[in-house]
Amino acid sequence: MVVGGAISHRALFNWATPPMFVGTLLVGPLLQVFFFVHPGREPGVADDRFHLVGNAVLAASASCVYGGTMAVADERRYGTLGAVLFSLRHRVPLWAGRALPYVLNGLFVSAFVLTAAALVLGLPVPAGALPRSAPVLLVAAGACSAFGRAG
Repeated sequence: MVVGGAISHRALFNWATPPMFVGTLLVGPLLQVFFFVHPGREPGVADDRFHLVGNAVLAASASCVYGGTMAVADERRYGTLGAVLFSLRHRVPLWAGRALPYVLNGLFVSAFVLTAAALVLGLPVPAGALPRSAPVLLVAAGACSAFGRAG
């Protein structure tokens, strides 16, 4: 289950150079947080943490949707999707194993965005908030990875 997912994930990002990977998955979502925090201060509806947490969930979700969609599209392009669909393996572990790297990637991106934006913006994130937000991030990453794979 995990081996197939790791091979699929590695094959998908085999073309990506580390600067492209970092720029797309880490810098882009971080700049998005800054974009929403600064205009969000003007109306005074919510504090900066509202925008920080919302964009961290969005960062986890977006990377999972795009990764899952690109994985299915590449399997179609290279002709391996038929072999995956017609294999005799159980579908749930097969697709869960292929989604796992994207979920972990989404959680990593979200943790990076939360940490880096909190440090740059000077927002203290209470230690008790992280365990409470972990299930939300996990569900968001898992659901968006499944949504992307359904493409």
